Amino acid sequence: MGSSYKWSMNPFRDFLFSSILMGTDITNKEHEADIYVGFVTILEYFVPNNDAQYLDFEIGNKDNYFKVVAKNAITALWLSGVFPDNPKQVLETNEFIFENLKYKFNVKTKKLSYRQIRK
Repeated sequence: MGSSYKWSMNPFRDFLFSSILMGTDITNKEHEADIYVGFVTILEYFVPNNDAQYLDFEIGNKDNYFKVVAKNAITALWLSGVFPDNPKQVLETNEFIFENLKYKFNVKTKKLSYRQIRK
């Protein structure tokens, strides 16, 4: 069973999806700077302290399957639509708690996982 795409749930996903719909190859190195600027522009709206300096990611393509890989914990959270108030702390611990969820970034595998916190 498949799932449908929902707009406005994650601004980064919306940006990349609309770019693909307009025919942009988001893995092409020629578009790398444009995508980075687009992401920084999104961050300026959600993150007030100009913390875009921590934005670090790469986009890959294998068999027409695009994959955005965050290279640090704060970028992984941002790309997931979560915007912590203290990016430095997230980078130090590679963890973040938000709305009964504990997010954890694995530095080795570059994967963000989460689990529900029981109260």
